[in-house]
Amino acid sequence: MRIKLNKNICIKIIFILLILFSMGINIAFSQNIFMPISEITPGMKGIGKTVFHGTQIETFQVDIIDIVKGEGGISHFILANLSGDKIEEGGGISAGMSGSPVYIDDRLIGAVSYAWEMSEHNLCLVTPIQEMLEIFKFPYDNYQTTAQEYKINNFLCFAGENTSKIIIKNTTENNSFPELTDREEIIFYPVVSPIIINGIKGRTLDRLNSSLKKFNLMTIQGIGFNESNEINFQEVGESPSNKIKAGSAIGIQLTRGDVNITSIGTVTYREGDKILALGHPFLKKGRVSFLLSAIHVYHSLPNMVMPFKLGSPLNLVGKVVQDREAGILAILNSYPRIIPLKIKVTDVNSGLSYQMGVQMINNYDLLEPLVSNITVQAIDNALDRIGIGTAQVEIEIKGERKGQELLRKNMYYSSDDIAIQAITEIPEIIDLIANNYFEIVDLTAINIDIKIDNKKKIGRIEEVALEDSSIKSGDHLEAKIKIRPFRGELIEKMLTIQIPSDTSPGEALLMVNGGGELDNQQEESVNSSKQDCKSLEETFQDISDRPRGNQIIGEVIIYSNELPYEENISDGDLKKEEDLIISRIETDMVIEGYLEVSFTIENELIDEFTD
Repeated sequence: MRIKLNKNICIKIIFILLILFSMGINIAFSQNIFMPISEITPGMKGIGKTVFHGTQIETFQVDIIDIVKGEGGISHFILANLSGDKIEEGGGISAGMSGSPVYIDDRLIGAVSYAWEMSEHNLCLVTPIQEMLEIFKFPYDNYQTTAQEYKINNFLCFAGENTSKIIIKNTTENNSFPELTDREEIIFYPVVSPIIINGIKGRTLDRLNSSLKKFNLMTIQGIGFNESNEINFQEVGESPSNKIKAGSAIGIQLTRGDVNITSIGTVTYREGDKILALGHPFLKKGRVSFLLSAIHVYHSLPNMVMPFKLGSPLNLVGKVVQDREAGILAILNSYPRIIPLKIKVTDVNSGLSYQMGVQMINNYDLLEPLVSNITVQAIDNALDRIGIGTAQVEIEIKGERKGQELLRKNMYYSSDDIAIQAITEIPEIIDLIANNYFEIVDLTAINIDIKIDNKKKIGRIEEVALEDSSIKSGDHLEAKIKIRPFRGELIEKMLTIQIPSDTSPGEALLMVNGGGELDNQQEESVNSSKQDCKSLEETFQDISDRPRGNQIIGEVIIYSNELPYEENISDGDLKKEEDLIISRIETDMVIEGYLEVSFTIENELIDEFTD
């Protein structure tokens, strides 16, 4: 019996078979380039790849000691010993080697990830590649931004026990590694690079280090940039001479520009534009959006705890999108949303200005310490001193949506550290942006303009005198305010407040504050704003309208003789406090002091009848 097949059906069958055959080849190839942990046995030898200097990838030797049971999200680790001239020259395994790929018979087995501190620095744990490949399954945002969005003005570009630990019970009987013999257990720590900081130094570096400790990040001072690298922070994408591949040095950056905050790691595996690295978490934040840069490595510095790679960022190459137990996932040629920070500090006395431009990651947990400390550094650089001063501060914040704009002006004085005083409101403002109840704010700009005078521009309220101690509702209350500037002649200001025409007769009180006296009340004011405002726009307006240090604030409290029904059962002399009536006077100095004076609001109808 002959079966006649339709020609089109035959073509379809052949096409499907070809696809299945192709898939089979790809699966076989994919399995061939990786060596599963089931095939790894003690005594095997292999090589690893990393960058010891510059951008050149070099190899080192790897001896497999054992397979050990893991903790948490990693089921097993590979215990290994690293050796070779470069390893010995650097004092052993260096922080920054995290992610260095390890191969046996040209098959990738995993990434150097954890090392033994405070001892010989040749032992490490290797995170198996199959554990790292699981990160590919996590979703991520792959929006593309253009290079134009990354341009910043580098006005003065600088040249230049919560740690995740793994305890391994020692069961090895391998006499080749005597350092293991007398150890009942070995504690391994992530081979995570210290956070290298360029553009921040001295006391600001210490302040930032304190802030970052809660994220298990340790900071060290960077040493500037290699002039031969011709770094251009406007450029993005891989360099033709420095393609990102397994063994390449990469930098996870929190900021980029005039201040660079970078952690160095190593690429484990690349598939298209996706790379796996580290073999352990960075901050373990899950889905993230961090800056990813190529790195120039200067040297591996010996250290008693653990040697570490010292280097500086090159061109921006992509973004980190997943930060998980087994490592990080980054996408090349795709760039994260950033928050541009521009700071201008003018020394009024010299007339000189200092400007900084920084790109910051869009992460609200880190935003406040980054903005605050970079601002302090900008002030220190502009003044070249720490001490007395009067500062006029203007903070402008812009969000992506309409109504997400804030402009806050204030004036501060400090007798010992004007830089710290000038950032007083930054933490509170950022907290409101990050934790408001109304909507997410995708920041598109933070601009800070500061003018600092080394003079003691302060004044004290010395006297408040009313033109008339008894007025009618609807009239204007006028008060002469006498201000004593520091070592100057008295200045007289006139404060005028209109009393509403529907105000009930009774006693009233005028309170006159200097805006400088209200600094300690700002946190209470912010907390009140969170509860009282009905929208984000209203919240921002409330911040903008808060009293300023250079203002004289007059507040009137009116006490009514009319009591609610339920209050009539109590003392008849009780009075009801009405809403505050406020007026302000601008000055060119920070005003201190507080005075109050009583007055009376008369009943206009009774007065006319009496006349």
